[in-house]
Amino acid sequence: MKQQAGFTIPELLVTIVFMAFAFIGVTELYLSIQHIQEETSYVQVASHAAQTEIESLRNSNYNSLTIGQNINFSSSLPTMLPGPRTGTVVVTQPMSGLVRVDVTVAYSDHGISRQVELSSLIGVIGISQ
Repeated sequence: MKQQAGFTIPELLVTIVFMAFAFIGVTELYLSIQHIQEETSYVQVASHAAQTEIESLRNSNYNSLTIGQNINFSSSLPTMLPGPRTGTVVVTQPMSGLVRVDVTVAYSDHGISRQVELSSLIGVIGISQ
């Protein structure tokens, strides 16, 4: 009797099923990593936009900041942020000679509302004084 070398059909089927599950797992991992990178990129862009707005307010005249003022800078937000996107600033005065600006950048990430909030204090003595 002659010995034949090779795999049986059940062994091949088990191998194919195992390889399919491994491929699906690697694909899911890759897609998850891509999604996390995209989310991180959005947070970075929104944070940069908020920081830019704070710097713009710091460089403006202190007296031009009105207490209780709401500033909308949505039109200057980067188009990379998914819409609808909004940028707002609320100006308050925690003490005399000092204003607080609360900057919020909101956007929608695959139907989920996300926002980045930054605050800063701006004193009466500054660059434009």
